[in-house]
Amino acid sequence: MVDPQSGVAFSVTLTLHGSAVPQQLTGTATREKTIFKVNVYSYGLYVDADAARSELAMFKGRTADGLDRTFFQRLLEMRIPMTMRLVMVRDVSGEAIANAFDEALKPRLAIAAKELNRTDGAVALEKFRSYFNLRELARGTEFVFSCSPGGRLNTKVNTQSKPEIQSAALCWALFDVYLGDKPVSTEGRRRLISGFPGILAASK
Repeated sequence: MVDPQSGVAFSVTLTLHGSAVPQQLTGTATREKTIFKVNVYSYGLYVDADAARSELAMFKGRTADGLDRTFFQRLLEMRIPMTMRLVMVRDVSGEAIANAFDEALKPRLAIAAKELNRTDGAVALEKFRSYFNLRELARGTEFVFSCSPGGRLNTKVNTQSKPEIQSAALCWALFDVYLGDKPVSTEGRRRLISGFPGILAASK
């Protein structure tokens, strides 16, 4: 599948290192720097299709437009393995991306601590931020963030796997950036979940 806004190609399935179960692409979008309308990166959401059909069965039969706030809340309970693949579409400094994630994740980690009783986020964020300790992220640089139930975050930068981070708070916050009540892009969120009706309708 090719993201229409950026031209970045996404495979329809993604098999993570150490796993025999491929995850299925549900949709893609492109992050735009709002003021200047400049594309920064494209991103695609992958899920374990069988787990999604089990955990999200109550939404079977709905269209993508019919997947409401209850659906996103259920998805963000992080009961199914999910992966976000990001591909840079312009050259950006590592510090700029790290700061952008700081800005997006810190308030969400505060919410996780206060409302979800998940207090392991601050230390996890420092470790996660170090993964962007690169002078420049050239166009085509790829990041893969994968969270498993229980809060295990695995990160890959291009072909390099980073140490696993155990943090339910960080997993929730990271996916809330794109799927929560205040996503970085409302249109992007809509596009990310466009494939769920087909996944939920399919037989196991």
